[in-house]
Formats: sequence, C-alpha cells, structure tokens
Amino acid sequence: MTWQKRGPVIRPGAYEWMRSHAQNPFAEAVDEERIRVYFAGRDDQNRSRGGCASLNLADLSCPAKIEPDPILDLGKRGCFDDCGAMPSCIVVVDGVRYLYYTGWSLAQTTPHTFFIGLAINRGDGNLFSRYSEAPVLGRNRLDPYLTASPWVMREGDLWRMWYVSCLGWQEDERTGLLQPHYNIRYAESFDGIEWQPTGHVCVDFAGGESALARPVVVQRNGRYEMWYSAMIVGRGYRIGFAVSQDGLTWTRKDEQAGIHPSRSGFDSDMLCYAFPFEHRSVRYLLYNGNRFGYDGAALAIWDPQS
Repeated sequence: MTWQKRGPVIRPGAYEWMRSHAQNPFAEAVDEERIRVYFAGRDDQNRSRGGCASLNLADLSCPAKIEPDPILDLGKRGCFDDCGAMPSCIVVVDGVRYLYYTGWSLAQTTPHTFFIGLAINRGDGNLFSRYSEAPVLGRNRLDPYLTASPWVMREGDLWRMWYVSCLGWQEDERTGLLQPHYNIRYAESFDGIEWQPTGHVCVDFAGGESALARPVVVQRNGRYEMWYSAMIVGRGYRIGFAVSQDGLTWTRKDEQAGIHPSRSGFDSDMLCYAFPFEHRSVRYLLYNGNRFGYDGAALAIWDPQS
C-alpha cells in the first residue's frame, strides 16, 4: 500500500514574503470540497512567515489560492522570532484558534536559534496575534539548546505537545558547517500556555541518522500515529512513521510510511514534513520535497489497492 503522488499543489513566488518555500504544510477543512493549508514561506533574505492557501480537493487542476498577506509576520527586533515565524499546528477551543509556531533568530556562535511561540486568532479574519513576545517553550534545563516544531493535542483538560529538542551542534565533516542534532520529546500543559517539559524522549535516532524533525501526531484505529522527518547522513530527510498506545512509548515502523523519493524532480533528493489527513473518507498526505520545501508543498492520495 502506497501513496500516489499528485505533485506540488502550492507553489511560491507570487509575493515578496513568499519568494520560496511552502514549508511544514498542514490543513483543516473549510467545506466538503475545500481545505485551508497553512505553511511557511520565505522571502529573499530567507526569513519565514506564516501563510495560508485554499485548495479544492475536488478539482486538483485548479491552482491553490494563496492569501496575499501572511497570517503571522516576523517578531519585533531582538525577540526570539525576529528572523522567522514558521507555523506548526493549530488547536481550536471554543472558537479560539491557538497557532503554535517555531520562531527563528540569528545567533553568534551558531548559525541560528529557534524556540516555540504561540499566536491566537479569535475569529477575526486570517491574522494571528502573538500571545507573548517571548516563547511559550524556550530554553530550559531539559532543553538547553533549541525547541521547535510543536504538535499540540488537547485531551480533556490536558494539553499534550510533541516537539523537537536539540542535543547539541556538530560540524559537518563534508561541508564544515555547524548542524544541530535533535530528537522528539514530550511536554504537558493544563491551559495550552504554561508548558512543562518532561525530558521524555518519544522517538530517538536510528543508525545513520543525525536529526528527527517536525512530528505530527494523529489518533487513528485506536492508537496514536506519528509522522516525522528523519535526516539520513549524506542523503537528506526521509519520512518516518511510528505508533503508540499512550502517546509516550513509540515503536518506529518507518517502512509503513509508504512514500519514497522520486527518481527525478520535485522530491528526488528529499521527502519531509508530512501531514496526513482525511477528507470525505479519503486519506491525503501533504509534504515537502527537495531543499526543505523550496519549490512548494505537494499532495499525495492513499491507494490501498497498490
């Protein structure tokens, strides 16, 4: 069983804030035919902003309609997100939309740093306003380097977060560039704002891997399923898959992800940042390809007969 690729559905280039990339795509239903896709575009200075687009699943020949203005702009100079604001997930509670995102800033001894922020929309258009100029999950004793790529789920009074935590920086032997190494950890909250990291590692490196990125957690068939990106040394990201009964203890089943790089083109070197969803009983997968989604976001459809 595999995913049937339909190619890029959101392409950058139309606006100054989105000269490249439609990175970390995720979606929510608008009606029976359309979905709203959230993503991060980058400008000519490689700074990311949050954007959204409307996509008609009933007619994929129709181009996605990208909103002309970003839904989340850069933070104030000197704040943790003054060089990038990259949406990661949305949780809706009583009509209020909580947008968790990764905020980027430049650093002196490393190329950059990033932490987890929160922006809120109370139903007034597409624009999100920051809850705080500071991160909601920043540097702490359990995450001394970086936190990023939050995926948040609310279960009763408990808010659960799966996120990326950095273990340190190492120099790449091939390029001489500093590279962060991170795995996937877990935090909890009772209000979605004050977060308590646990230090619990949900998914760790396998042989030949240097980083695990962008977890997406869904509940399906009576269990939790996690989609993530695994950086293979010398090969780039590949899409990984794991299952759990409690959201804490995970078993990797990467072979069940069902999607692989193409022989050429958009996703021939890299597959990353997968987001699975169902719409009218059909399973879809949004994802990025080469250069971390430089050429946009693609769509695949699950084919159980293949």
